Amino acid sequence: MRTYLTLLVFCCVLLSGCNDYLDLKPDKKMAIPSTSGDLWAILDNYAIMNQSTPMAGEESADTYYLTESSYNSISSVNTRNNYIWADQGERIGDWSNPYRAIFYANVVLDALNDKAKGLAEDEKKVIRGSALFFRSFLFYELAQVFAKPYSEEVLSSPGIPLRLDSDPDAASFRASTGDTYAQIISDLKLAGALLPVTSAPKNRPSGAAVYGLLARIYLNMGEYENASLYADSCLSVNSALMDYNSLSKTATTPIARFNDEVILASRSYDLSNLLGTSRCRVDTLLFNSYTANDLRKVIFFKKNTDGSYTIKGSYDGAYNGGFFNGIAKDEQYLILAECKARLGDTQGAMAALNMLLSKRFTGFTPYVAATSQQALDLVLAERRKELVLRGTRWSDLRRLNKEPKYAVSLKRKLGSKEYELVPGDKRYVMLIPTKVMNVSGLVQNER
Repeated sequence: MRTYLTLLVFCCVLLSGCNDYLDLKPDKKMAIPSTSGDLWAILDNYAIMNQSTPMAGEESADTYYLTESSYNSISSVNTRNNYIWADQGERIGDWSNPYRAIFYANVVLDALNDKAKGLAEDEKKVIRGSALFFRSFLFYELAQVFAKPYSEEVLSSPGIPLRLDSDPDAASFRASTGDTYAQIISDLKLAGALLPVTSAPKNRPSGAAVYGLLARIYLNMGEYENASLYADSCLSVNSALMDYNSLSKTATTPIARFNDEVILASRSYDLSNLLGTSRCRVDTLLFNSYTANDLRKVIFFKKNTDGSYTIKGSYDGAYNGGFFNGIAKDEQYLILAECKARLGDTQGAMAALNMLLSKRFTGFTPYVAATSQQALDLVLAERRKELVLRGTRWSDLRRLNKEPKYAVSLKRKLGSKEYELVPGDKRYVMLIPTKVMNVSGLVQNER
């Protein structure tokens, strides 16, 4: 049978060497969770719930490059293939890690329905809302890698398997792209009605995190009015930004983990052989786009001995190759600014953008735009510079490639060989891992 057990557990066992399904659970409590402590222990497992999102997008994007010697030093042929967009269906972790966390969320939801007795209704609401948030967040992240970029034309195309319970014997199939996004949004709106507006531990979801994620999703869908409304709702909870003038320019870790701008902490599932500081070089054109008084130039990057630059500042604290992709306020300002520009509100777009940039420069002079198109150009340029290795660039490329003015061809050069990924290329959708395909019979993505 094409089951969740087959799709998820088989893959996890291959990776971890576990011989027993229960070995995948963090402790015995998870087998039959029944108390609020049991349920929170599952949801508070940071390494699973907050560090399981795919890496494929950022690894495939244009923020960085490798030298030929760095590329050749990578022992894994699969990792080398990832860099040149020669996807062979070997990205097993990008599939199994998110679905493992989704399984955990479903265990909690099923326990609330069937087994967890005696919980106060208010607590049940928060636990349910948290599990729904995590499941939706991971569904969305999977869709950015394994489903086509959202548009009206692809709503009936294959999306991702939507696992909505923890039953290992339920059949799995790919829901349509339209149904995938509808499920994500429906569950997030329900989560927003259940969760408190704020959460003190930033690993736990909140209403503000729901607003921020909905703003991100609606932006990706091209629904700018909804994206603007949710970004505004998110910032209405707390709009305070860090002033980069107060950060150390020389510190190894200039941005603190769980800093004031972070609403929900999340990062990619593992450290990357491609994005590690010893290998990845910041794209030269990107680095040169920062002006001398732009503090991001010294906060985000550090100079290598060969004169190139690599990553230093991260919203996850110390950067070692795994990137922050959680919900943070700077992204919400950029979403708000972009949506206002696209909706013709030039003044509103520049107000949101300048509010952010005033905390990023020394001696900042507010930007001015005469038209909404000029405003949009400025916002997208600053979005590129602000959200460096934040898990959003791949989605931005996929959505902006549909607009000729903003479409770009990505290129990698290794020695005399050049590799290119053009707008609309089928490789903007990753192959479902071969090991999953061998046991599942799911419809594979096109090549």
